[in-house]
Amino acid sequence: MHASLYLHIPFCDSKCGYCAFNSLANKNHLKTAYMQALHSQLLFKLQSFENLKITSLYIGGGTPSVLKAELYEPIFNAITPYLQSHAEVSIEANPNSLNYEWICTLKDFGVNRVSLGVQSFFPQKLQFLERNHQNSSTFEAINSLKRANIQKISIDLIYGTPLCNETLLQKEVQEAVSLGTSHISAYHLSIDEGSAFFKQKKKELSGEFAGFASMGHFVKTLLEKEGFLQYEISNFAKNSHFSYHNLSYWEQKPYIGVGAGAVGCIHNQRFYPQTKLENYIQNPLKEEIENLSEEDLELEGLFLGLRTSFGVSLDKIKNTKKLQILLKEKKVKEEEGKIIANDLFLGDEIALFLSE
Repeated sequence: MHASLYLHIPFCDSKCGYCAFNSLANKNHLKTAYMQALHSQLLFKLQSFENLKITSLYIGGGTPSVLKAELYEPIFNAITPYLQSHAEVSIEANPNSLNYEWICTLKDFGVNRVSLGVQSFFPQKLQFLERNHQNSSTFEAINSLKRANIQKISIDLIYGTPLCNETLLQKEVQEAVSLGTSHISAYHLSIDEGSAFFKQKKKELSGEFAGFASMGHFVKTLLEKEGFLQYEISNFAKNSHFSYHNLSYWEQKPYIGVGAGAVGCIHNQRFYPQTKLENYIQNPLKEEIENLSEEDLELEGLFLGLRTSFGVSLDKIKNTKKLQILLKEKKVKEEEGKIIANDLFLGDEIALFLSE
């Protein structure tokens, strides 16, 4: 079986106000125990599937770069026999916790792509987002990645804050492009339940509904002028340097999740390990299994596919009358047996219309 593999590292130096992911600060004393538990679950998962071939590996968080490099060695020792030679191996990092020695060691283990959590190049915006790094850290991190000859570097940017305007966004995009990265993930700020901003009733700060499409289109236009292709609603690549791991999610290919709260999905089953750190360490093999119906998978595939420039297969769309309406209104186009949204920012809206 061919599958992607996701490893979740929940540790952070500090938790940003907008973050609703399963991540924790001030849990440094649990790092070693957690990695031992993750190793146990990883071995179990790797041995659970016959003729398993890992096509991509993504280590996310949290902040994977807050862990010492040597803690990853047993993990890569376990994975390497299953990893295909051309596999994309990504790790997330923050500018203030990535250094040259760390990335060199991770590269020796097999990492060939790094996603750097920059989010902004403006001090006031970084402060608003409760990021704990400065621009100098970002530039040092990029230099370290280039010195280590990491060819695939992705930068995360956030727009949609009260500080954002066209002038600021233009400067941020220019700064990101000038660093020579081949991939940029640009996200509209979302204040989700579970984040500190949500608890502080700061949802209105994101302008979540008012400016999403217009600001997103502005960022898209800026990046396209620099040779980047929008291949998913929030992801832009130059020279086809897509995130192949994320593509496997959007194309509904099998993926294995390892770590606290790391969801996996194999065919029609979704796997949910324990989320709470201490519970996961105590029993990393405990998980709940959700059986997905054919209808569940079809609906999910519709929403995922219409978020991307690759679209969905024509034969996956059951409501042909509504499809004809969308084609007539030029909301979608048909190319080589695929239905593709002309505006990816409307992908969810189009999928909802087709599914009702």
